[in-house]
Order: sequence, then C-alpha cells, then structure tokens
Amino acid sequence: MIKERESTFERINVIIQIFWTLMCFYAVLWISKVNIIETQDHLILAIVIIPVWFTLLEIYEMGTMARIQGFRSIIKKYICLNLIGIVLLFLVFHIFNLYSMPGTIFLKFGVTNIFILSIQKVVGRMMINFFRRKGYNYRTILIIADDTSIPFIQQIIDTDRWGYRINGIVTQSDKVKELFGTQYSILPENEDFAHLIDEKVIDEVFFCKHDFDTNSIRQLISECREIGVGFHLHNKVLSFGGLAPRLTFLNRQFFLSFRNTPENYVTHQIKGAIDFFLSLIFLTVVSPFMLIIALLIKMEDGGPIIFKQVRVGKHGRLFKCLKFRTMVVNAEEMKEKLMQLNEQDGPVFKIKNDPRITKVGKILRKTSLDELPQFINVLLGDMSIVGPRPPVPSEVKRYKRCLIRRLSVTPGITCIWQVSGRNNIPFDKWMEMDMQYIDNWSLTLDFIIMIKTLKVILSHDGQ
Repeated sequence: MIKERESTFERINVIIQIFWTLMCFYAVLWISKVNIIETQDHLILAIVIIPVWFTLLEIYEMGTMARIQGFRSIIKKYICLNLIGIVLLFLVFHIFNLYSMPGTIFLKFGVTNIFILSIQKVVGRMMINFFRRKGYNYRTILIIADDTSIPFIQQIIDTDRWGYRINGIVTQSDKVKELFGTQYSILPENEDFAHLIDEKVIDEVFFCKHDFDTNSIRQLISECREIGVGFHLHNKVLSFGGLAPRLTFLNRQFFLSFRNTPENYVTHQIKGAIDFFLSLIFLTVVSPFMLIIALLIKMEDGGPIIFKQVRVGKHGRLFKCLKFRTMVVNAEEMKEKLMQLNEQDGPVFKIKNDPRITKVGKILRKTSLDELPQFINVLLGDMSIVGPRPPVPSEVKRYKRCLIRRLSVTPGITCIWQVSGRNNIPFDKWMEMDMQYIDNWSLTLDFIIMIKTLKVILSHDGQ
C-alpha cells in the first residue's frame, strides 16, 4: 500500500521537522540576543530537543502527509506536542540552572515552532496534491464490492488526496451498478479474475464484500501474488460489533486481534510516568496540609484517619482505595437503614445530605480534599490520576455485562463524570461517559480532564 511505500519518506519527514525545530530554537535565541558563543547552555537544550521532538512527532504521527486530516487537526496536534515538549525543556532549564538564557524563550520558541511546522506540513500536502492532479503518485485499484461497500467506494472518490484511482469494480450489486456504473467500468464476478488483473493496469485489489469464504480469498490472493499486485481485505469485513481487527504477532505467528481499549504502548508508558511523577511531586508539596487534615479528623471523634475500602480495579483486580475518613466510624453499618434514601439510580449508593458525614467530612467532600490519599494508590499502581472511578464489588455484581468494559482500563481519581456534574448525572449517562473516555482516550484528553478537575475543586463543587 501507499503507506508502506512511504515509510522511509515519513522518517525523513520527521527528521526534517526536527531540523526546522532546531532552526526555530536558534532563531529565537538570536532574536532574544543570546550570545551562543560565550555560553554553551543552549547545547543542553538542543540535545534534549532532538529525542523529545522525535518521540512526540512519532506519537502524534506527524511524519505522514496527513491525507485524511483537516488543517485544524494538524495544528491541534502541533500545539499539543509543543506544549509537552516545552514543559520538558522548562524542567531541564531549571534542573541544569541554564539561567544564561531568558525563560521567555520557551514561549517564543513554542509559538514559532507551531507556526513553522504547521506551514511546512500544509505546504507539503499542497505539493503532493498538486502532483496528484497532474497525474503523478497515484495507485490504480480494483474493488470487489457488494451493497455494503458503497461507503468505502464513495470515500475513495471523495478523498482523492489518498492517492487511489478506481480502475474497475467487480460486483453483482444493482445498487453499486446504479451509483457508479456511469463513472467506472463494472465487471461481473464470474469473469476470470486472473485474466482481468493481467489485462488491466492494477496496482492494488481491495476486497470489500461482507460475505466470503476462505478458499475464494486464498485463490484471489494467490492470483494477485503471482503478478505482484497487492491484495487488501477491508477491515470492516472482519469487524464485529464495531471492533476492527489489528494484525499482531506472537512467537512469529500472526493473529487478527480485536481490542476495545487504547493500546499505544508509548503513550501508555508516558501516562504511567506522568501519573507517578505528578503524584510524587503533589504528595510532597501537600504533605504538611494532609497532616493538618489528619489531625482535624482525629480531633473530631478519635476514629481512624484513613478510610480503606475494597474497590475493583483493572480487569477485576481488588485493591484498597484510600480516602480521608469523612463519615462516622460505623457508617457501613448504618448504610442498610439508609438505602431507601438513595438518590442515585443503578447499583450506586449516593445521598446528597448523608447523615453519616462528619463536620470535617463535609468540608473535605465539598473541596474534594478527602481524595488526596488516592495519590498513594496511584504511586502503588492501583490507580491512575485520570480514569473511570473504581466501583465497589457489590456494585460490579449488579452491572449489566456490557458495563464490565469500564474495568478494562486502570481506574482513576478523576474522569469525565467527575467534571460534568457528578451526582446530578444519571447512572446510565455516567457509564456512557466512562465508555466515551475509554473509546477516545489520549494524553490530550487526560490533560483537559485534569484542568477541568482543578476548576471544579476551586469552585468547591464537590459532593
């Protein structure tokens, strides 16, 4: 496919963007009148820029020509990767005491780099599209189709920047014939396929029919292979319930894998590192304040400071979730008597004015400070900063089977539900938000949720 053919070009494109990034950095130093001859501090930052920007450009897939991305999406990605990169550079700036350069260079560098990289990406794509309009860099394809293939065919037609030209459609579908018969040659399925691809100029064959048998597919692949024509089985053919397969390898054997959770290894490692270091820094900073909270809880009724509750983590693993105790000591014993006052639908138990809450507890809940010890859970690996809230085992037992999927990711201290109304949201909507988070997870989404959580805490909107 074209993407395979362009893998080398994509790496070159990443290297070019790193070059432009370094040029932006030194241009900003020159504009800021930093004497790079007298000081060598700039070399430390330049050395950091190369691997950091290489990793970020790879994660955000900015080496591609972005055929199917809009300009807004491209700019958004550059803004996100530059924000992350600049934060890392700023940390290096302070760790190595590089005070021979003004701190304002980071803001100037970020803005300049976003502008330059966006311009080079847009110009590059415009050049590719120009050459395609002139008839260069195209692949001619043959599509084997039925009624279900119509959206794919239309997408190929509408997005000519992908670099494909349809040279024929093999089908028995009356709908396909009616829609595309005047634009492309329609070929019957009983025609000799080997002879067909021998006679026509075909670079790639796309099989997009919903129904097929293994023997026919094997025969088509064999006939394409004999003359060096690529064969592609549309992934929608093998999708089930919206799950599209991905090719994976285990001990040199390949499998079509169906997964419903984000699986980018690099971004998951980055998320884990962010969780660990942010939690460590945060706990260090607020530890004196947590000590004061602990004393107030102890002084009120002499009971335990920390409330440990068994919660369900990733894939059903049980762990003890830590919180500052906000209820009376015998709160669990009183729960059964208060069940009729439950204000939350579904298996969750919530009361807005819960009589079991202590005076100190009301303040802690209002400000969400009762959840500070959960950063210890994050350090232990049981939780993440952002993720679906961990349920108690009794709630999970009452889940519909389709809701178990929210346990497929590491639970978190905050999530979309936390910043969208919390107890005012019906249970079904809450679950829908968790699924939305799982399906659309990214580092950017985590960052947005963190910012919104801070806003909720400052507004004292906890319950």
